[in-house]
Amino acid sequence: MMTEERFIHLLDAYGARWTCWPQDTVADARAALADSARLQTLWDDAAALDDLLHLPAVTASADLRERVLASAVGAGLKARRRSRGLWSAWTLWSGAGVMATAVAGALLGVGLAQHLAAPMLAETVFYQASLQGADDTEVLGLELASLEVPR
Repeated sequence: MMTEERFIHLLDAYGARWTCWPQDTVADARAALADSARLQTLWDDAAALDDLLHLPAVTASADLRERVLASAVGAGLKARRRSRGLWSAWTLWSGAGVMATAVAGALLGVGLAQHLAAPMLAETVFYQASLQGADDTEVLGLELASLEVPR
């Protein structure tokens, strides 16, 4: 036995074509549809939507196209002209421009970061040296001792 909620869920999922429904639910769904006027109304609405969605694609004939263009010219409208060569050149150069801007921005960022970080690094070194109480002679003496250079 199929519930009304389950039927509505399946109808929303698969539409009003039995071939699209899971085959193990079709018999119960047909019985539920036959017993309920509300489900029949929902089925009819879904069938109308399915029919609308499955309309064949319509293409205009060459004769209709020519008549529309002739009526537009008769009304004083002019056709727009596009220069495909300029458009393709524009897309090529715009991509190159974006790439050049990105590279220039990255280089500027790296250079600016190094320039701004240098004073902070020096201040940090001086601050750490003042905390340890080391002066230049001690630092140089330690460096010479680590190199094992005879004095």
